[in-house]
Amino acid sequence: MKACIQVFTCLLLLLSANHVFAQSKLLIGEIVSKKDSAKLIGVHVVNINSNKATNSTADGSFTIPYQNGDTLILTSIGYKDHILYTSMFWLPSGKAITIYMSERVYNLPGYDVNQYSTKEEFKEDFINQTPIEPINSELFEYKKPSKLEDVETDLNAHIPITSPISLFYNKWGREARQARKLAKAKEKSEEEKIIGEKYNPQVVQKALELDSKEEAQRFMEECPLEDEFVLKAKEYDIIKAILDCQKNSSITK
Repeated sequence: MKACIQVFTCLLLLLSANHVFAQSKLLIGEIVSKKDSAKLIGVHVVNINSNKATNSTADGSFTIPYQNGDTLILTSIGYKDHILYTSMFWLPSGKAITIYMSERVYNLPGYDVNQYSTKEEFKEDFINQTPIEPINSELFEYKKPSKLEDVETDLNAHIPITSPISLFYNKWGREARQARKLAKAKEKSEEEKIIGEKYNPQVVQKALELDSKEEAQRFMEECPLEDEFVLKAKEYDIIKAILDCQKNSSITK
């Protein structure tokens, strides 16, 4: 009788232990990178036995229910899949575990990018393409004159510079000085023409409402405007200068 009681007690203890181990538990974990221990967010954690899943939060933590013997799979883009067998560890209730995930290295194959599918197509197109015309070297060839008389001496023509003396002569020689004088005289003539158009007896007569051009001429003699001012001034400025000068002029309406 005593032996039967002992056997019954052992069976009861075994059933109780099996019930305890079959109870659902809550796994608390933290997922970090194996490379630098950075917290991993958005890792997908799946219990393939219960079909329950969750994602790790911003601090890498997660919680998921499990039973002893369940298998968990952790997946994340850029990292290798991590398989966790709960039968391989036993944790007190409420204690967290740290899971390290390794980065996944993607070895992409190399490709040659071209518009030809085969080398034969490239070879045929290369042979049949239009040849590039050679550069005419005569366009860039400088022919040295055989005689001094062959060198152009026109001021508007290209004069080869062979020495500092030639450069000095081209700038300060007699012909160069004459050319500068002509250019200066031409410029002065154009300036005098502009001055005559902007400040003349007709303009003065109209501005002061004088009776004759003779009065306007005498006014211009009493009130000469500087050439530089007339060249730069606008019509309004010239009329204003004429009216200002009228205050000190002996000529009236």
